[in-house]
Amino acid sequence: MTRDGKWVVYLVRCADRSLYCGITNDLKKRLNAHNLGKGAKYTRSRTPVVLLGTRFNMTRSEALKLEHRIKKTPADRKLTELGNGKADPKMKNTQILQDIQRELQSVVKSIQQLADSLGNMATTVEKLVQPDSPKVSKAKRAPTRKKVVVKDGVVEKIKRIPASQIVYDIIQKSPQGIDTAGLMKATKFDQRKIHNITFRLKKLGRITTGQRGVYKKR
Repeated sequence: MTRDGKWVVYLVRCADRSLYCGITNDLKKRLNAHNLGKGAKYTRSRTPVVLLGTRFNMTRSEALKLEHRIKKTPADRKLTELGNGKADPKMKNTQILQDIQRELQSVVKSIQQLADSLGNMATTVEKLVQPDSPKVSKAKRAPTRKKVVVKDGVVEKIKRIPASQIVYDIIQKSPQGIDTAGLMKATKFDQRKIHNITFRLKKLGRITTGQRGVYKKR
């Protein structure tokens, strides 16, 4: 423990980056108290603290006056005021390194945010460039054609009309003939089914093919 004339004014940086100035006659014990949450009320919720600078060999009265001046001084000049216009080179270098570290952390954070933004943009562009998945369209089922057999005013039975008969009836009712597109529109059958039916009808000699694929009754 120091005697009067051996008081110390010290400046520490708290965990929230704020500064605290105090006086003591046992610097090591006082710093430990701060970091154990038993020091000043201001530092209890701001631990740990880091020593930035000191002024030794002062009377208690001198220390109290300097402490008061430092507390009234703006944060960026407190360390200089503590050093009587000359900041401790070691402490100044420490502060510079801390500032550089803080700036580097800020740069790393900005780079990470930029990388995330670029990743999101790449995903969006990929979705725009990627062709939509082909939608499998279900072929429309041709309406069922039925023939009602009536006897003595009573429905005797209902017969399903064969697809080939439907196509043949349409061709028969088309004096000028009809092509594949016309048959597809009239029957709702797909192109492959029309081709199969017309092939069988031609083979049976029931229809003939004219110019430009027009089907006519033989």
